[in-house]
Amino acid sequence: MDYLALHNIAEEKVISQTENEVELEYYIGEECDFFNGHFPEIHLVPAVAQIDMASYFSKKYFGTTRFIESAKRLKFTCPVKPNVSLRMNLKYNQEKKSVTYKLVSADGEKSYSGGTFVISK
Repeated sequence: MDYLALHNIAEEKVISQTENEVELEYYIGEECDFFNGHFPEIHLVPAVAQIDMASYFSKKYFGTTRFIESAKRLKFTCPVKPNVSLRMNLKYNQEKKSVTYKLVSADGEKSYSGGTFVISK
């Protein structure tokens, strides 16, 4: 089963794309399974799920592996709640085998998370 369908995430729309950078927009509704069991009183997309989405899209658009060796400068600045449109920007540094991602609201008003991770070579 496809990753997005598995997690009940709407299909992404490519906003812009080059060889080493892509900007995507997608919607996470309340039926997304990332909300199951994580803070039962308040539904939030866990930090690990945000990084998981970044590694999924990195593999899809840059052909990387999904195994993350290390991460640095990860910041989670605002909780991602259900029923929100998101934009994710990914930049792939082939030489360093690293991906820098930024997750913001579709209108760019809110910054949710960002950072850099090194993928398995």
